[in-house]
Amino acid sequence: MTSFSIDLSADRIIDQRTRDYFAEVSRSFANECYRSSLVMLWTVVVCDLVYKLQTLRDLYSDTSAGKLLTDVETKRLANPTSPDWEIFLLDEVFKRTKMLEISEHAQLKHLQQLRHFSAHPVLSGTDLLFRPTKEDARAQIRMALEALLMKPALFSKKIVETLVTDIAANKAVLISREKLKAYLEARYLPNMPLATERELFRALWKFCFKLNNAETVANRQINLDALSILYARNRVEMRTMINGDRPAFSNVGPDAQPLDALILFLVDYPELYSSLDRSATLLVDGRLAADINNRAMAHFTKPDMAAHLAALDGEDVTKLATITETVWQSLLSEAEAAGVIDEAVRIAIKIYGKSENFDAADKRFSRFIKPILPKLTVATLTELLAECEANPQTYGRARATYDHPLIKALANTLKVDLTLYPSL
Repeated sequence: MTSFSIDLSADRIIDQRTRDYFAEVSRSFANECYRSSLVMLWTVVVCDLVYKLQTLRDLYSDTSAGKLLTDVETKRLANPTSPDWEIFLLDEVFKRTKMLEISEHAQLKHLQQLRHFSAHPVLSGTDLLFRPTKEDARAQIRMALEALLMKPALFSKKIVETLVTDIAANKAVLISREKLKAYLEARYLPNMPLATERELFRALWKFCFKLNNAETVANRQINLDALSILYARNRVEMRTMINGDRPAFSNVGPDAQPLDALILFLVDYPELYSSLDRSATLLVDGRLAADINNRAMAHFTKPDMAAHLAALDGEDVTKLATITETVWQSLLSEAEAAGVIDEAVRIAIKIYGKSENFDAADKRFSRFIKPILPKLTVATLTELLAECEANPQTYGRARATYDHPLIKALANTLKVDLTLYPSL
């Protein structure tokens, strides 16, 4: 585990003004002035709260942030010599925004108490002034950095709208899940409060799997990628949330696009199929029944990949032949990872062996047979050779003179006797 560094963390403070003020905290700590570092740390926290609210008000037109600032100023002017407005500010930020978790709010209030003890004599104590240790000061500094100072102002009630609008506007650049993950981790996810993460997950779930308006249709894929990134980074917490509110998360579909998106999500996270109630799984099952590509991907409906491939093998060959190249490649990868590649290979062999004309055989060889050639064993290669020998639509076509030498070369490598297959 990487050790915590005050200096490195200070470089990640969002607001430059806060970063400049925090330098005094760092200097006090480095010079072993731990009491002074706590006094200044609380001041930095208060300033940063104000700066974040100003950013929300001025840059993001957050009226609630503007109202909070007005309320704080009213509180301050009512008693200019009292610091009560500072705690009021902290409490109201906690109540009205999503910046702070419950524990963070409590820890920051404790920091204010330590600041008070450090700055004011306690006449009833043995020591008139509180004497924080190095460890005490370091722990408080780390807490303030992680709870507040390194967080962007966007962790407010507008975070969902802001993030979704942002990634939609930049989807031409964020062209892969990996790029989107890097972007979210750089801009939003560090120090995101769990409550905010849950709220964002709920919103994205609705955008992906329920709504079907022009905006959600246009941005469904990037929203789906963002949802996947959020779930993958906190699977236990998110699944617990889904299980705890099944009716809300099962309110999906019924249109085809949202259901197709849900199926893609369940392919990646099959454990969630059992987290949906019957109203949702009936819609999913109905969509699977209507589309062979969805059925080919939907291993989450079966206890394991072997059972899924067995069910797929029972499908009509004409339907199997319409599985897209992308879906087939994905199915092969998952079958190989599950240790049941031979079962997938046999489906491809059957599809090719039952080609009803030359054109179908041309397409099926390219889509289904070429990808499995490196995965063939002596047994499965023998099955492929037998299927080819039995169907003149495979060996009698013009393109067979280009395609079948690939099979012959593999047969020679695996030392399979080709004299048993004269037509090939």
